[in-house]
Amino acid sequence: AMVSLRAPLLLLLGCSTPTSSIKLGRAAPGEGLSRRGLLARSAALAALPAPLSALAAGVASDGTTVRGVNEGMPTGEKDVAKFLQQQGFPPLPKVNGLSPLVQYIGAAPPANIDGSKQKERAFDSTLLVKFLYPSGWLVETPTLTENGEAGKIAANNYLKGDFADFVAAKLPPGKTLESIDKAFLTTFLVSQMTADVYEDVKVGKVKRLTAADGMDVAYIDFGYTLLTRAGFTVDRKGTACVHVVGGAIVGLVTGTTGQRFKSLEADLRACTESFRAYAVKKPDFAFLNGAA
Repeated sequence: AMVSLRAPLLLLLGCSTPTSSIKLGRAAPGEGLSRRGLLARSAALAALPAPLSALAAGVASDGTTVRGVNEGMPTGEKDVAKFLQQQGFPPLPKVNGLSPLVQYIGAAPPANIDGSKQKERAFDSTLLVKFLYPSGWLVETPTLTENGEAGKIAANNYLKGDFADFVAAKLPPGKTLESIDKAFLTTFLVSQMTADVYEDVKVGKVKRLTAADGMDVAYIDFGYTLLTRAGFTVDRKGTACVHVVGGAIVGLVTGTTGQRFKSLEADLRACTESFRAYAVKKPDFAFLNGAA
């Protein structure tokens, strides 16, 4: 399953209780999956502060069970190809060093922000998103609770500062993919960033065309300056692919440092060229209707 406990476990390994340090490492030699070993790990988990123990158990802070809308999605090349074929969509291309990702987003209403407000979505239907990403990058996927859907579709190499993010924005009234200008594209490209960490965003070449699968797309090259918390700046470059679906402009926005862009450019362009988002019927997740 794509949804994992890697992030919670990293938190667990780095935290401590007021009385002792908790370690949830590998089993000792010969311990295996013994009853004693399992009980020891259960006790360590129970000793954690409530928010962390809940996170590790897959339970949100409000007590709702966290279940991944994409937890049963295929991840291997052949399985992804078979799944897409069954849905009536073209397979992802095969590129050395890149892995396939296929995910749903918009399968449930957006999660509440403060108990009453919800973040408005740009698209008006459930989307099935597919793209390639460099093997080894950490994948993020939307998750569901009884409170709604939260999270995004992305793949990142946090240590190097590389990213590939799914982004969506409302298509302005009367506008088309052909007529949107660079000012709109600039806002679109930085919409997943916080406003205090970037400046001097420049949209470069924009190439509009009809792809081999019949989709009208636009490829965008861009650059910007990253403002770090340490006070220095980093030049960054990226490339993106966008198209229209569900009343929205949707795209895969990728980027890295200016220094690394040359070595990653071919992979990033292959990722963006593989991107598509399709309007689909909402998947049936029984637990949203009160099933166990």
